[in-house]
Amino acid sequence: MAHDVSGVWNPRNIAPPKQTAPFTPAGQAQFDFNTHETKEGRPITIDPTYTCHPPGLPHAYFNSSHPFEILQTPQRIFIFHEGYHVWRTVWMDGREMPKDSDSLWMGYSIGHWDGDDLVVETANFNDKTWIDAAGHPHSDAFKLTERFHRVDHDHMKVSFTIDDPKIYAASWGWQIDFDLKNWEIQEDYCIPEDEASYFERELGTPPGKSAPAK
Repeated sequence: MAHDVSGVWNPRNIAPPKQTAPFTPAGQAQFDFNTHETKEGRPITIDPTYTCHPPGLPHAYFNSSHPFEILQTPQRIFIFHEGYHVWRTVWMDGREMPKDSDSLWMGYSIGHWDGDDLVVETANFNDKTWIDAAGHPHSDAFKLTERFHRVDHDHMKVSFTIDDPKIYAASWGWQIDFDLKNWEIQEDYCIPEDEASYFERELGTPPGKSAPAK
């Protein structure tokens, strides 16, 4: 299994991280805004994925219970997320993080092997996505470090370390267990018509409009 994390992987648990994020004042204010619907007893509808925006990272791993697939080549590793049908490139050719990259929904990723673990560093994000479905925000200074550790043939642990000095006063993160599956990645696009149907079915109102007064 040396230098091999390929395959289709499915999370055992997509619950939000239990660790309390160490917010800066600006980060706390943004988190409070992102979660105000939950505190009012309503579903979160301001999550960017609810309006068909790309999920970003590491949110893509926890968008429902969709699997993801890793394909390896000598120069690049490709990660395909079934949810929202997004994918990313991890450059393995020794390059450094570009300083003039555009701000990207899924960031710019470079990787290396540390023993048999794959370590991926991603930066150059825009600030339009969330860390997770629980409402943790990030800024354009966000940097994500992922460590893929294959425990055995059928099991892998992935740790996520969050660094964002504008939003968090210190680094923080968590770890998720994934199981290898003999599956094929399916189509799962976010379609505006489906999104509008969801809002009307679940909330009684289409997106962009206020719910009826009670």
